[in-house]
Amino acid sequence: MSDANSCITSIILVNYNKLEDTKKCVESIRRHTERGDYELIVANNGSTDDMAEWAHSQSDILVIKNNGYDSAFPKICNLGIAAASGGLIMLLDNDTVVTPGWLDGLKRCIVSDSRIGAVGPVSNGSPYWSSIPVGYKTIEEMELFAAAMNATPDKTKWEERVKLLGHCLLMRREACEKAGPLDESAGMEGFIFDDYGLRLRLAGYKLMLCGDTFIHRISCGSDGSHLPINKHTFKENADSFVRKWGFHPSEATDIRMDLIAFIERESHGYKREACRVMEIGCGCGATLLHVKKIFPKATWLGVERNNLAASIAAASGIQMLVPNEQGDWELPQEELDGIIIGDTNARVTTPLVNRLVSLLKPNGWLIGCYANRFYYENIRQYLDPANAEAKYQAASLYTMRELNYLYVQAGLPYVKITMAGNKPKEQLAYIRQLDRLTGETITDELTAAYLLAYGRKAAENANKLGGSKLTSDDNRFQNNTGI
Repeated sequence: MSDANSCITSIILVNYNKLEDTKKCVESIRRHTERGDYELIVANNGSTDDMAEWAHSQSDILVIKNNGYDSAFPKICNLGIAAASGGLIMLLDNDTVVTPGWLDGLKRCIVSDSRIGAVGPVSNGSPYWSSIPVGYKTIEEMELFAAAMNATPDKTKWEERVKLLGHCLLMRREACEKAGPLDESAGMEGFIFDDYGLRLRLAGYKLMLCGDTFIHRISCGSDGSHLPINKHTFKENADSFVRKWGFHPSEATDIRMDLIAFIERESHGYKREACRVMEIGCGCGATLLHVKKIFPKATWLGVERNNLAASIAAASGIQMLVPNEQGDWELPQEELDGIIIGDTNARVTTPLVNRLVSLLKPNGWLIGCYANRFYYENIRQYLDPANAEAKYQAASLYTMRELNYLYVQAGLPYVKITMAGNKPKEQLAYIRQLDRLTGETITDELTAAYLLAYGRKAAENANKLGGSKLTSDDNRFQNNTGI
């Protein structure tokens, strides 16, 4: 690659049919991207409409094709990357409309640090917490909205992630070469960019979501792979991912926004500077990376049983500790300002909670997510006569009263418990009938898959402690639904 091309961005427009969407996307690229700063490659993934004929008629487009669709999305991406000559490589879906300053905004982030291997924008309707609220109704209004937003660079809106979506992904060429091609093996559809993001992390690169750069999506909600996937196929593909990585992507890369919202509400700005926070069951570190926005100067520690997930978390700068059910991590007493229990499958015993509380500084906090024993699906499972593991399963679940008692006995006088609801429409009528039969309001508890429990240690001067003081025989606790 020549020095001149090192400044070029190769935009690889991956498409399958939807010619009119493709035309809108290409027109937006031409209008909002400096001529000479990019090359445009249309990777035609076996379209059956007039896509190929139209693309070949455009003098500024290099067309490559993959004969036959047949679930070959990663293959056509790899062919596009192989044909690219730029120092920066962009994978872009044809259901996007780019905006004024879009590429400059993404490039501003990726060139700011040689350790950043890939970046992506926010949009109007993308999964994985990559969208922002918008109020526009027309394309003209959208462009005014985007122009105002993209014109104001704001590094505080950049956020490190463990994975990015593939609908608009800008990468360094050297990062692509080090991570290797997208996985073309069968059974990875729906998780192609989960896989690639983790490989980029293991290759030593950061991934950044640019919250100060916006593009519009015509079709909202997909990960960028174009492939319609039903629930059965999705599960099979998730199983393929698990066989490759040893963990489920929705667990190890999940950002626990419910826990983060709780922390943000309850911390009240306490020690947001030089503090130390540990997460048990941190997966690949996605939640801790997001919490950095609340505690930007904190030191992060993690505990994770899966070695590969732990390696990815370590690549994010998280200090990893060896998993230990007794909590013997060779940490001194009162070392931590906060502890997160993110693994809902963990069995949290009284000795372990006592140990965790001993690690907290005065006014330190502990928050955990626990499976609810009274969730209707859990009740059905352990009442099933054919379920040989019912007793064990029930023992690993918690009630609100048990969690309150567990926290208070361990030395957390301020306790707040809330229910994370999951209300399936097909079961609500039956569950509400139980309300009427029992004369109790139990719908919220029966439809709460998880309980979120927050506890705060007393300050050195207990009189300074805010919130309600609870004792081991005090039944008072606050519970709110809807997180």
